[in-house]
Amino acid sequence: MAKQQKPRKSRKLDKRRLFTAIMALVMVVALVLPLLGSLLTLGMASESDLKSQITSLKGDASEATARRKELEAQLKAIEKDAAKAMERKNILDQQLAVLEGQISNTQRQIDAYNVLIGETETQLQEAQTRESDAYDRFLTRARAMEEAGEISYLSILFQADSYLDLLDRLAMVDEIVTYDNTVVETLAAARVEVENTLAELNEAKDGLSEQRTALDIQRNEQAEKVAQAEAVLSELKSQVAHAEALVAAEEAEEKRINAAIAKKQKELDELIASKQIQFDPGTGWYYPLPKGNVSVTSIFGWRTHPITKKPNNHSGTDIAAPGGTSVYAARGGVVQTSAYASSSYGEYVVINHGDGYVTLYAHMQRGSRTVKEGDIVKQGQVLGKVGMTGSATGNHLHLELRINGVRQDARTLYPNVPFKYPYGSSNS
Repeated sequence: MAKQQKPRKSRKLDKRRLFTAIMALVMVVALVLPLLGSLLTLGMASESDLKSQITSLKGDASEATARRKELEAQLKAIEKDAAKAMERKNILDQQLAVLEGQISNTQRQIDAYNVLIGETETQLQEAQTRESDAYDRFLTRARAMEEAGEISYLSILFQADSYLDLLDRLAMVDEIVTYDNTVVETLAAARVEVENTLAELNEAKDGLSEQRTALDIQRNEQAEKVAQAEAVLSELKSQVAHAEALVAAEEAEEKRINAAIAKKQKELDELIASKQIQFDPGTGWYYPLPKGNVSVTSIFGWRTHPITKKPNNHSGTDIAAPGGTSVYAARGGVVQTSAYASSSYGEYVVINHGDGYVTLYAHMQRGSRTVKEGDIVKQGQVLGKVGMTGSATGNHLHLELRINGVRQDARTLYPNVPFKYPYGSSNS
């Protein structure tokens, strides 16, 4: 009979061990599942990238601020020298270019902060949910312990009917105690996570507010620099001798540039004809400014010069547009020239479209050119931004058209554009 009872007792012990193992597994799962949410939280890598990006942008902003101070010192050194008015204008153009870069930098920081705040708010909600779940588990265990009393642990042990059974029950009690301790630790960790995430959120919001203020200041400074540049040209207009010298320098520089354009065009025409340079010119002629910018402030051909007030031959068509407006390639082609000419075109780009057609885009913002000599561009591609660099009296695009080396009126490319002429004859 004794031999028949041993297997039953063994089976009984096996069931208890199985029960203990299941209880331990249930408690482990109850603890691990909430923690998995924390480990698998989305956006951690993205958050790190955003913070690195903001740090890098702030470094660039500091360098730009230092450059602006250098330019301001140069400007002050010649601000009272009437003979150096054009040099002052060039320095102001450089300052505007640096400011434009700072404004772009600040806007990128604002964009990064907005994304970072959105991700941090999501993380905060998830952390608060985990804290709430941990608190609920804590309350459940606290109520269970209160109802059972500490004697419940002893009663479990006293019910053991063998030494092995006692060991099993001790193991089970140890698992329960460990679980209770972990519930408390999980709750404490969840609350710390909520506090840390909330601190990060507030820090990001402070950074966003700081950059928005900086952006307002930079835009005001930009408007002041534009006004200063216009004042310098007004000063030149009022001084006939300086004005005529300025126009003479402009015409001499344009003559040199025109000769260089003709030489370079001949070289490129041969390469294009031999298929060594290939590109897609596109269809028709793409208007070089966004829709609505159709006010012609200075026509092609003979006109009254805006500085000397004397008749002169204007090599292109001036179209007014706000500073910073994108300038587009009229057709696909190869960039023949991308340079800066302080006395005439300012920041300018020349594109060879093949078949003898060449277009020139001038007076763009300092540093805004997006292409270099030799680049293949597509029709409608951005070349830079509207500005007033070089010999310019306000923000506008100076557009030139050359056909087989001869300047033509670029307006003829756009018969359906409703040009407006608020400052004089249409010359049509």
